[in-house]
This record gives sequence, structure tokens and C-alpha cells, in this order.
Amino acid sequence: MIALQAVATESLKLKRTLAFWLALLAPLLVVALQVLMAYDRTLYIAEGENPWRMYAQGALVIWSLLMLPLFVTLETALVAQLEHANGGWKLLYALPVPRWCIYLGKQFASMALLALSWAMLLVWVVLGGWLLNLVRPELLGGWPVPWKDLLIWASMAYLCSWLLISIHTWVGLRFKSFIVALGFGIAMTVIGVVVINHELASYYPWTMTTLVANGFIEGDTMLNLGRDMPITELLCGALGGVAVALLGGWDVSRREAL
Repeated sequence: MIALQAVATESLKLKRTLAFWLALLAPLLVVALQVLMAYDRTLYIAEGENPWRMYAQGALVIWSLLMLPLFVTLETALVAQLEHANGGWKLLYALPVPRWCIYLGKQFASMALLALSWAMLLVWVVLGGWLLNLVRPELLGGWPVPWKDLLIWASMAYLCSWLLISIHTWVGLRFKSFIVALGFGIAMTVIGVVVINHELASYYPWTMTTLVANGFIEGDTMLNLGRDMPITELLCGALGGVAVALLGGWDVSRREAL
């Protein structure tokens, strides 16, 4: 019950904050870029292939490779700064609440913001596609929106991002400086761009999500497998995220003040 109250408290803190509005609007920038690129040049689609796949894949890959790592960095840092900026940790640690509950609230707040951003990405992708149909009907034609595949692959990509969220949540809470959290995220993102085509990309938290999102173009679903499911990325991302969250909670909770 105390843990749920901590999560609810964090949710109230985030209302009408920059972190909340970023979760709503940041995906729009990616989709707007993809819509402009699709409008400017013809989508190269194999005969019989749903053009929505190529269009949606472009948005998913741009989001997961370039925007998501920096977005997670910024969101988790903003969540942490709610306490760092105002000396709130001393007040929180003085409350009769287990410290691990405080960390859990921050962790779930970050995960909720990322879930919201993924949901908004799908909303903007569909709205952007409908806009393309209005201005250039020949691009997407009368093909239906692949709702099922979009939801499945976005959900798997989100699960893979748990490890990334947990790492940045710990960094944001552990270090008071906003610059440290931001610099760490930028450096890791640059490395991710370098290793994206290497076999290590399946184990690197800043690229795992991109590999899963890129598989969307194959049209694979859990019931129609054209290639292996991204088991490695899913296990490393989801289970690794839980493990790092537990370790991060232990590390932050044992400190007197941050």
C-alpha cells in the first residue's frame, strides 16, 4: 500500500510538468520528420506489401535509435530534479516511508512516462499516415493500418527499453548534477550509433530497442513468425531492467541524503 502511495505521489508531481508534456509531444517531432520524408520521396514498397509498414518502420527506427535514448535521459533527469533542485531528498527521507518505496515511485514514474511516449508515438504515426493519405493518396493507398503489428512491436520495444530506463533512473537519482545525467546519456547514445551494426548491439541497452523496432518491417507477429523473435533483446531489456532497478534502489536507499 505504501509503495502504491509513493507511485501515486510521483504521478501528482508530474502533472503539468515539462516531463509530462515532453512525453506527449516529443514523438510528434519524429513522426513529423517521417511524414515530410515520405511526402518528399516515394516509399519503396515491394509488390503486395502494405506501405504502412515502411512508413511506420521509419518512425519507429528514428524514434528508438536517435530520440528515445536522449528522451529517456532527459525524462529521468527531470524526474530526479524534482527533488535535487529543491533539496527534497532530506524531506522525503525524514518521512516514515521506506526509502525503497521512494525509489520505486521514481522508477515507475519514469516507466509510465516512457509508456505514454510509446502510446503517443503510435497515435501520431496513425494521424500522420492519415494526413499523408489526404495530401498524397498514392503513397499509402487504400491499405489498412496494421494495428495489431504496430501494438505488438511497440510493446516489445517498450519492454526492451526497461533496462535503459532503469540505468538512467539510477544515474539521475544517484548524481545531483543534471549535466552528469545528460552527458552520460549523450555519450552512450553516440556509442550506440557506432555499434548498431555490430553483434554487440543485441546486448547494448541503447540499441536493443532499435533492433526490435527495425524488425517491424518484416511483418512478423507472435503468431506469424518469419524470423526468430527478439528473445535476446526482450530478456536482456525486461529482466535486466528489473535487476538494475533493484540494485539502483538498494544503492540509493542506503545513502543518508542525495
